[in-house]
Amino acid sequence: MTTDRRTPRVLIIGSGVLGGDVLDFLLQSGKDYALTVGARQPDAALLRVNLARYTAMNLGREPKVDVAHIDLMDIEQTAERLDKLKPDIIFNAATLHSWWVITKLPPEAYKRIDMARGGVWTPMHQVLIRRLMKAVRLADSHAVVVNASYPDVVNASLAAEGLAPAVGIGNIANAVPGIRLAAAHMLKREPAAIDVRFFAHHYLSYRMPSTGGTDGAPYHLTIYADGMEVPADEIDHAVLFSLVAGRYRRVKGLAGQSVTASSATAMLEAVAARAGQVVHGPGPLGLVGGYPVRVSPTGFLVDLPAGLTLDQAIDINRRCQRYDGIESVDDDGTVRTTDASAEIMRDVLGFDCRPYRPNECDDRADELAARFAEYARRSGGGDLSVA
Repeated sequence: MTTDRRTPRVLIIGSGVLGGDVLDFLLQSGKDYALTVGARQPDAALLRVNLARYTAMNLGREPKVDVAHIDLMDIEQTAERLDKLKPDIIFNAATLHSWWVITKLPPEAYKRIDMARGGVWTPMHQVLIRRLMKAVRLADSHAVVVNASYPDVVNASLAAEGLAPAVGIGNIANAVPGIRLAAAHMLKREPAAIDVRFFAHHYLSYRMPSTGGTDGAPYHLTIYADGMEVPADEIDHAVLFSLVAGRYRRVKGLAGQSVTASSATAMLEAVAARAGQVVHGPGPLGLVGGYPVRVSPTGFLVDLPAGLTLDQAIDINRRCQRYDGIESVDDDGTVRTTDASAEIMRDVLGFDCRPYRPNECDDRADELAARFAEYARRSGGGDLSVA
């Protein structure tokens, strides 16, 4: 990160559901950003960009947004674009397999494949961000890369190649508002008085708001009221989490995508401001799982509460990731799937989740995409596009 205070140049790659929603939030924020949307199909992206501009103009904003052709599969072309655009911040909203795709399967087919958990799709999340990071290095770009594509695992795997994005978005951040609301209710305070430091992998931050429980997955949560730490015995986490999934339950699925988009916007605004704000995000500094992150003028720092070391926080996330189907991410970037998730993928898709290194993600993603497409057809789900 630099300390240059000129208008931040932000490049959003991907104009789908998430990229489009983040564009909406940024344009409506009133913040001064020089925005570009990069897309493989710029004509289609322009339609989404104009929609965002119309909406912002209805709210009294008059934003400018450029559109650039960027095909992440072409590393050299992407590097040339980056060299020309010289973004300060790149937000990657592109993946080969959006999280919601499997939810479009018939209910029984979805239930079977969902039991394998989110980690089994890692190769398909890794391909495009890995190519983007290669382009960033080739262009000698100093842009801060914020990754939306399963950063809990992908960022850590790419770190072995020196290709880790700076941080991710969503996941743990999506659970924080519900926790603050529930804690405010229990402590009889306003939500603005409540702050938290939450450490957990994608699995827990995704499941807990739906079920009210952790399924035994490890985590760490420190709650503050008016800046003072609330003693652990004053907040029953079982009651807290049941409130998140009950009184403060929210709309989920694609209809609830605005929570992820707003968490991404908060991270991007913090990176642009570099004012020391603490935001929750997965995969900071190439670490597995989710953490509270302080964004300072000089970079990122995991914001640790009293009594918790960074090694302990990392260990929590390493243990928690097994609930998401990831046994480990090795020092060389090899991703290993748990035996239980691998067995489900063999039974349901006929796909072998053997360990793979980062440079093998393309081949694994191709095979996994083909197996899933066949499963979708057999299940009566039709041709489900993965984007």
